[in-house]
Amino acid sequence: MQILLIEDNSNKLKQIKTVLIEIYPQASIEEAYSFNSGVRKVYENKWNLIILDMSLPTYDITHTESGGDKKPVAGKNIMKRMLNRKIIVPVVIITQFETFDDDKISLDSLNAEFQEGFKDIWKGTIFYGNDDWSMELKDILEKI
Repeated sequence: MQILLIEDNSNKLKQIKTVLIEIYPQASIEEAYSFNSGVRKVYENKWNLIILDMSLPTYDITHTESGGDKKPVAGKNIMKRMLNRKIIVPVVIITQFETFDDDKISLDSLNAEFQEGFKDIWKGTIFYGNDDWSMELKDILEKI
């Protein structure tokens, strides 16, 4: 199993990766830390599953690079690009925010949009602020 994990928060990334390894001990998990590196990796490989953060910096953050502008709905834009290229891979979004783009976009409105326009790839959104986020992830992955 090939899994792509696109996440810029190192603590959140480690916790998600721990759950993925528990569920799929034989999986190969690759990481991307920004919108650009995430899109590049989505295009480069054949994935069985993509775990995606909603808000990402434009570029990978390094000791010399700030990451550029934060893209508030980067996850949605990555899924749009996937559909445009007919990359049909299950996507689970894990976010720690309930609103995006200076509170202009709610997580509920995004989920409604995903249910309508991204139903071929979007398998669910998990709010990372909940204590039971890992159980929610396990439940979604069991259904895929």
